[in-house]
Amino acid sequence: MKQYALVVKQDEMSANIAEKIKKGLTGIMEYNPDDPDLVISVGGDGTMLLSVHQYMEQKVSFVGVHTGTLGFFTDYQKDEITELIAAIKADHYQMTPRHLLEVDVYHKAGKETYLALNEMRIDHGYTTQVIDVYIDDELLEVFRGNGLCVSTPSGSTAYNKSIGGAVIYPGNPLMQLTEVAAIQHNAYRSLGASLILDENKVIKLKGQHFNRVYLGIDHLSYHLDDVEKIEIRISKKVVKFIEYKEMSFIQRIRRAFISE
Repeated sequence: MKQYALVVKQDEMSANIAEKIKKGLTGIMEYNPDDPDLVISVGGDGTMLLSVHQYMEQKVSFVGVHTGTLGFFTDYQKDEITELIAAIKADHYQMTPRHLLEVDVYHKAGKETYLALNEMRIDHGYTTQVIDVYIDDELLEVFRGNGLCVSTPSGSTAYNKSIGGAVIYPGNPLMQLTEVAAIQHNAYRSLGASLILDENKVIKLKGQHFNRVYLGIDHLSYHLDDVEKIEIRISKKVVKFIEYKEMSFIQRIRRAFISE
């Protein structure tokens, strides 16, 4: 018998729905939060990010039930639990791989590596960042502003979209570099637009004030201290999302951002 785990938003509605899922899956799948085949996220996109980071190193698949404020990663609404149970029992689905970012942070003492489903961010609202931005080993620009965001196609609809980046159709191993509040005048000038790169490229960042900022990895945040450089690339690792029912990317965009 296959096994599943639940990652649940901390509210009463989500907890009640999780109990309904457990009851409905009795005899179909075994509940095992330590070694699941399927992870069911009950909440919003934040809960799905939490799920992915919790089980990222295991061979699992993900599906989401929407009880939060935004459900771009979730296929099922809170009143569709019976439909979800029936779909899991039928075991008929489409697997969608989602590419991750690999972020290498180099210190004098060594290297730390982070993986992100949505994006990595360097941001500090109090001090202007001065960052040399290289594509591979070729200088693109000397960026001055609040910070930078590098996102995956999955993350293109998240923070990246809010700062004016493009929405990218999922499935392709791409990453997008977007500036956060860049300084643009006669003395200082940067690209001023998102730059989309394929899996063969590496973004390299060298900054003057990395020890004063935070590194954002999806919903997580880390201090940057004594950092020499940061390298970002498309990871060879992917996470697998199960789609038990057909929902096109256009339908997801309309549901999340356009339809009332």
